[in-house]
Amino acid sequence: MRSPTGQPKNMGKLVEMIQNAVSTGRIDVAEQLAGQMDNYLLSELIQSLYKEGYVALAKERLLQIEPRLLREPTPPFLELSLIWAEICYDERNYEEAAPIFEALAEQNPDFAAARFGAASCYLQLAITNLERRIQLYHPPKSEQEKICKYLDDFHQALNLIQASGWHTKWSTTQVRHFPANSSTRLH
Repeated sequence: MRSPTGQPKNMGKLVEMIQNAVSTGRIDVAEQLAGQMDNYLLSELIQSLYKEGYVALAKERLLQIEPRLLREPTPPFLELSLIWAEICYDERNYEEAAPIFEALAEQNPDFAAARFGAASCYLQLAITNLERRIQLYHPPKSEQEKICKYLDDFHQALNLIQASGWHTKWSTTQVRHFPANSSTRLH
């Protein structure tokens, strides 16, 4: 039986079953429960997968969603956009992650994690550019010292931001679900 909104009346129970299936490692059951057509249940599946450390599986499901919905976050995809931005950050795809974090911060001005995520992306990009500059141009020692000072400052700022806890922190159990060649960082 469906409610006036078209959702099954037992949607809460279905979500709970998806979460329980993922937390017990029964991903196949969770996927069957989520089905293919319901964006809400797909969202719950992805959130459960990510929360339990199944980052690669969460990413696979995120790639099934139209990219615009993740890059331009709107309800009901706000949480999925945050997950996508964190995955992009962990894969060092800062150019993809930063505007998503910014869009999330615009929609939710009190959501500090989104602002910290964007700042982390821009600091990582600045660090990468400065390191590349040293490697490519072999600047004179005086300029290299200036660049190294900037790098130290950026690393200190990045450490302060990371200390805020803006990124999902992974437990030992969750880390076991990471693929062997995972690029996911342990925040």
